[in-house]
Amino acid sequence: MSASTIALEPLSPRLRGLPAARFALETALLDLVGQRLGLPASACLGGHQRRAEVRVNGLLATSAALPEMLGSARALVARGVRAIKVKLRSRGDEGFARDLEALRALRREHPSIELRLDANAAWPLEDAPRRLALLAPIEPRFVEQPVAPELLHRLGAQAVPWAADESLALEGMPERLLEAQGCAAFILKPAMLGLLRAHDLGRRAQERGLGAVVTHLFDGPVALAAACELALALPRPPLACGLDAHAGLAAWPAIRIPQLREGGLVVASDRPGLGVGPWMA
Repeated sequence: MSASTIALEPLSPRLRGLPAARFALETALLDLVGQRLGLPASACLGGHQRRAEVRVNGLLATSAALPEMLGSARALVARGVRAIKVKLRSRGDEGFARDLEALRALRREHPSIELRLDANAAWPLEDAPRRLALLAPIEPRFVEQPVAPELLHRLGAQAVPWAADESLALEGMPERLLEAQGCAAFILKPAMLGLLRAHDLGRRAQERGLGAVVTHLFDGPVALAAACELALALPRPPLACGLDAHAGLAAWPAIRIPQLREGGLVVASDRPGLGVGPWMA
């Protein structure tokens, strides 16, 4: 058990059902533990086990005009990004058909890029198998949260694997999904799960042979740095993570996140704790 886990455990009963508050307190205490021990937060969280770098995935949306979406994809690839997540915005069949055409164009232009799709829990359970079959020729790695959180475990193996996101926040659902056929990965959002809970779910997913992806809820610099340290602390290398810089960080122009580097990478910081502070311009 890591030093941060020992320090944080007494808080657990008081923070049950408050994952964002739990994440904030866990992050603050993890940073303090790291600074006291002179270790990066990832080393404290992972029991001194961490990796040098983790790749990030880019983010696109089919709601953008096709030329704009393709231009954004080219810019991501030019930066060194090797995996792109596409948010599907349409719920009905007509909108899904438009999404499908946009994805086909994206795949034609980037035949070797890893594509991941996010349906945002918008599909009816009865429509999901057909839509996943239509997506199969595009060869996405998986589709995140294709159906409502409480229904995901019922989807089963399909033509395209799927990943769990919002479902992980439901009581008892992660255990069901660890046993489910067709589940390819857990999408770990520490602001939705808590930092230690996210680390535990990532560990358990990797032990079962599932992928783990750490991402954020467009967090500020401290929370984003904590999510980066979580990705670096997982027992096995995660899949490319949703930890790229986002436009909202412009609200903190003087705060540098030392883990974020050019080339689509999260790199281990050699600073103790999170290594983030307003003095690091």
